[in-house]
Formats: sequence, C-alpha cells, structure tokens
Amino acid sequence: MPLPVRAERSRRGIVAAGLFLLTLSVALLFAWAYPLPEVQYDSVEYLSLARNLAEGKGFTQDGVTPSAYRPPLFSALLGGWFFLTGTSSVLSAAAFQSVEHAAGVLVAFLLFLELTPSLALAAGASLFLAVNPLLVTRVVFVLQEPTLLLFTTLAVLLSVRCVKIPSTPRAALAGAAWGLCTLAKVVSWFAPFLLLAMQFLPGRQRREWRGTEAATLLVCFVAVVAPWSVRNYVHFHRFIPVNGQGEGMLEWNVSHAEIPGELPGSEYSTQVYGRGLPEGERKALLWRYVLDHPGYFFGFRVLRNAVHFAAPPRDWWIARGHFRPGEHRTGFWLLAALFHVPLYLLLLFRSGQWWTGRASSPVLGFLVLLYLAYWAQYSLIYGDPRFGIPVYPLLVGIALTSMRSILR
Repeated sequence: MPLPVRAERSRRGIVAAGLFLLTLSVALLFAWAYPLPEVQYDSVEYLSLARNLAEGKGFTQDGVTPSAYRPPLFSALLGGWFFLTGTSSVLSAAAFQSVEHAAGVLVAFLLFLELTPSLALAAGASLFLAVNPLLVTRVVFVLQEPTLLLFTTLAVLLSVRCVKIPSTPRAALAGAAWGLCTLAKVVSWFAPFLLLAMQFLPGRQRREWRGTEAATLLVCFVAVVAPWSVRNYVHFHRFIPVNGQGEGMLEWNVSHAEIPGELPGSEYSTQVYGRGLPEGERKALLWRYVLDHPGYFFGFRVLRNAVHFAAPPRDWWIARGHFRPGEHRTGFWLLAALFHVPLYLLLLFRSGQWWTGRASSPVLGFLVLLYLAYWAQYSLIYGDPRFGIPVYPLLVGIALTSMRSILR
C-alpha cells in the first residue's frame, strides 16, 4: 500500500475513534447529569419486551403471549444488552442508547467520507451530529430513534457505495442492511425498490443494474426479513411482515380527528370499539370514517404531518417542563433556526439542482429521493418531529454536498 494512502487511512481511523469516544462521552454525561424522563406510552412496551427477552421469555409483553405489535430489532438489541450487562434499569437503557448514538455518528462519518473528499468537512459534519441536542437528548428515552438512526445510516452508507461502484457483494450488503432497517421499523421497506428504480432515470442520473445485482439486492433484503415474517405467521396465522401496528395507527388517526360540524373522531372510535366487533369489521368502520372525510385526512392532515415531520423534536424539553406540547415559543424557533431550517433550505437547493440536471450524480439522486420518499410516507401516515431523526444524518449529508457545490 502506498505511503500516502496508508497515512490517509491512519488519519481517518484516528478521527473516527476520536468521534466515537467524544460522542459516547457526551451522551453518557448527559444521561447522568439530569433525572431520566418517566417511562410511559410506547417506552413501557419496548422496555417490557426487552426485559422479557433478556429473561428468556421470548418476544412477549406479559412474559407468556407472543407479541407482534412492535417491530423486533430495537427491543431485541436492548434485551441483549440487558442480558450481557445483568441489569435492565432505565439507566442501563440510556447507556445502551448512548452507545448506539456514538455508533450512529461513526457510521455517519463513514457516509460523509463517501460524499466529500475533505476529511475536515466529514469530521465537522459528524461533530455536528455528535453534540447536536436534538440527537443527544434521545438517549434518555426508551424509544427506537437511536437504533433507527444507526441502521438507516448504515443502509444508506452501503447503498451509496453500491451506487458508486455496483457489484454483487455490495448489492448483497445493501439489501441485508435494508432488511435489518425494516425489522427496526417497516417504513424503510421501499428503499431497495427505490435503488432498483434508478434504472429508469434519465441520462447521467441513471444507475444501471445487472440482473445478478438486482436479484441479489432483493434476495438479501427478503432473506433478512422473512424469518421474522414466518415467526409471525406461525403464531398468528396471518401474514405480518414485520409488525401488526396497522390498526393501532388507523385508530389513532381517527380518534384524533377534529372536523368542524362532524362527530369527533374520539367519539366515533369509542363507539366502534365499544361494540365488541372482530378486527376486520373494526378496521372497515374506521376506514369508512376516513373515506367519508377525504379533504381532512388526505388534505389537511397530510400537510400538517409534513410540517410536523420537519419540525425539531422537543420531547426532552417537554418532559423537563420547558415547553408544552404544540407550543411554539422562542426556544422552538431557535432550535428550528439552528438545526432544521438551514438543512431543509439546502435540501430544496440540491433537489432543484438534481431535478434540473445541474447536479446529475446518481448518489445525490438516491439521497434526495430517499429523503423525500421517507418524508412523504410519514406525511401520509403520521407526522411527528421525532420520526425525522432516523434520516437526520441523510439531511446533513445532502447539506454536505451542497457545501461542495457552493464552495466551487
């Protein structure tokens, strides 16, 4: 290996190790410095799943009955951590989340190195993630975001490498990574198909795939997800690819509907569930309410979800009493101005460049299309600021390519 190449790899390794240790130290110090938030809502279920897994009771909420309501990856990893450390306290969970946050920043650094030849820019962007309060504050919640960020960023990294230099082994790694990501949360299911759809883009935006590469990508994706799908079918006798949260999401959307001049969604939902109907009939009635109000659910709610997804998550500040849910005081606008608005402006800038052909890199196209598709999906389903956390490094990566374009 030539000496300059060896020296560059050594510098990158030193920076990577430094970033990991710094990120881990910041996260652990934060988790130790403040009282941990109350475990409630979704966190209760994730914690009970992890504890039961650590105790050898399987993927169950009550220690007896198999569960398929939550996706498996986060609770499985947390349960493994509990088993290895011998403690299942909330503080132990925060330590695990801190390790995942550090690993996520490390993988993001590797991704940024694929997007820029500048070690300084890649390190600076990674440092921005390492100390970013929107990310650091997530480690104290027993929720999926650090896991999702880590595995989404890993899948994007492997996909970018595959787009840059396609090969069957790289396609296999990308497919398997998106399979793991889908086991973390099903919203990433579309990514392998997006990669393959780049075959149909025009000109230099296109990424052509050989048949073996395309087949390998899909086979490895399915091979990772399929065992869990089979497990669900064995236990529940129906096809549940990852988790069966569909009715819960549908009920949430209906029960939170407030349409002027119409029966509130909360009352309608209460009536439906008070009749003791089987699942299929409950879903049909909930869908009837949605389809009877298309302007609200497919217009107003979609727009509101899109705005909420793009807002900075404030869960820790809300838990500490600094904000009330839905409140937009000076602190909210400060967080938005520092950590979101510039990134979204650069996303629009680079999206426009890619669309008009002024920046026709297949890598940029994949990043832009992936982020916009992820955003659009949540706009249709349910927009919450924390749901944008998993693709936040992707947003920073697109901004990083913007810096290169601006500085030229």
